[in-house]
Amino acid sequence: MQDSDKPVDRETLYNEIWTEPVTVVARRYGLSDVGLAKICRNLSIPRPQRGHWAKLKAGKAVMRPPLPNLKQSPSALGSLVRLPTEKIALRDKTKVAASHAREEALTALPTQDASIQHPLVVAASKRLHQSKGWPETALLRSAPKEVLNISVTKDTLDRALALADTLLKILGNQGFEFAVDREKGVTWMKFLDTGSKLSFLIVEQVKRSPHQITAAEERARKRYWDRNAWDTSISYPSIPQFDYFATGNLTIQVGGWPSRSWNDTPRTRLENRMPEIVGGILTLTHEMHAKEQEQRRREEAHRIAVDRYEFLTQRRTDEKERFEKLEATATDWERATKLRAYANATEANATTCGEITSEQAEWLAWVRAKADWLDPLIQVSDPILDAPEPKRPGYW
Repeated sequence: MQDSDKPVDRETLYNEIWTEPVTVVARRYGLSDVGLAKICRNLSIPRPQRGHWAKLKAGKAVMRPPLPNLKQSPSALGSLVRLPTEKIALRDKTKVAASHAREEALTALPTQDASIQHPLVVAASKRLHQSKGWPETALLRSAPKEVLNISVTKDTLDRALALADTLLKILGNQGFEFAVDREKGVTWMKFLDTGSKLSFLIVEQVKRSPHQITAAEERARKRYWDRNAWDTSISYPSIPQFDYFATGNLTIQVGGWPSRSWNDTPRTRLENRMPEIVGGILTLTHEMHAKEQEQRRREEAHRIAVDRYEFLTQRRTDEKERFEKLEATATDWERATKLRAYANATEANATTCGEITSEQAEWLAWVRAKADWLDPLIQVSDPILDAPEPKRPGYW
């Protein structure tokens, strides 16, 4: 089936659904079988029942219901476009690679030496364990422009550092390297095989509740309202709308778009989900690599299109200038021909009337010289018209 950049119509989708399984058709449009089935329901497109393709393969007769009329406009088809063949192949290749990576990660992970911490974890521990330098109102400790991007409370800090140490070591064995971007305040993890970069963060979950006004805040508010109307020394107290408190639950966030995150659950902590997390990160890395390849393909296609546009535009401009020059030279030749014809007619008329005077001969020579100057086929210059423009003299 040929690729197309136009939205598919309802009848075409109906025929495809009854020609091939939903999983095959969905792959053609970059959808899951569930997503395509939902579109078919919205468009009242009947789908084959369970066992349809097995019966067809066995040679049994199957009934194909007709496509019913649709009362409303089929807006669900507005963005349903077939993917290019190369993009489908790239998606399939990415899924296979991600599946293999996940299977490898879900196997037994190598034992890490807990006595030797990762250098980035050592630096983060030293910075985040400092007792001073944190705002009094800060609930979480974080210094992403200096050390590993960890944002947790003091009570959860040691656990977050241990989790980061384990994860960085495992991912290091899988071909990742980590670096702190001090300018942007982001910790990057780079997969050396593909060069793909993903952001990395461990953060403690924070919840909020409506703030309960304290007795001190109530007294401060009362002082403000009881003050003299002209007294500007007392300002209205700043009372928060919510109270925030840490939960002790950690979240690992990787990537921006696409991205993945893993949270502590009531039953399982992140330390016990390490194979799942590593496998998910490897899968995300392959998805990111596929996205980067697609982006590069789009950029290259755009560059080629821009170059083609500029080439055609420049060629059109050059051709237009060339043609205008041709018209100008043809016009000059025509003008020169007219001058010569006029000079010949004038000379013939003067000869008929009598002898040509010296003044007439001089004028005829001047006309023919100007005709030669206009004629693009004769290379001659005019001593007056081709001379530089005279400059107006100044006062001094």
